[in-house]
Amino acid sequence: MKKYYHLCHECDELCQISHAHRPGVYKCPNCSHTLFAVRPRMIEKIFALNLAALVLFLLTNYFPFLSFHVAGNTSHANFSTSIVYLFQDKQWLAATAILMTTIVVPFLRIILYLLLFGPLYFGYLPRYAKQMLQLLEALLPWGMIDVFLIGILVSIVKLVKMGTVIPTTSLWAFVTMVLVLAAAQASFHPHEIWERIGRREKLSRQKAYA
Repeated sequence: MKKYYHLCHECDELCQISHAHRPGVYKCPNCSHTLFAVRPRMIEKIFALNLAALVLFLLTNYFPFLSFHVAGNTSHANFSTSIVYLFQDKQWLAATAILMTTIVVPFLRIILYLLLFGPLYFGYLPRYAKQMLQLLEALLPWGMIDVFLIGILVSIVKLVKMGTVIPTTSLWAFVTMVLVLAAAQASFHPHEIWERIGRREKLSRQKAYA
């Protein structure tokens, strides 16, 4: 029986694993830290969830976000106009933070997931899979659309006192997108992909020395 070894990033214990490809969560025997998890049909789930997230992202940025009715006047707001207004008011830091955390980074993460898991879904490992995984890891701290959603809900509660606030298609699409991206992130465990990358690199070295 082939045995696998995995280094615990918490206590540096070298763990021996006999069945590293069986579905389940593998923990360090020394500190109980989660080493990795093997989820059945992970590739299919993440590919489908990010396809849905891409559609929701486009809906979020195309339709108005909220409609305001105050003193007989109606106005509409969406993501892009709110960022433009912040730049026009010279609130550079707030505008840049909202632009990065709600539009640029979520869009990049969705595209990277699709570029990585699309080829995997159709049976082959993309050439730059290693770089994609590293970039996804680097972008993870910037994906704070769930925090932004909480801020929106708090703002809506305050705006209700000033007039009538009507949520539109974009808001519901945004809420759904947050839930879909959270489900995709919860399903994502890169161990299986790193295993494939390792096997490809090993095969490339063997061909080089042959």
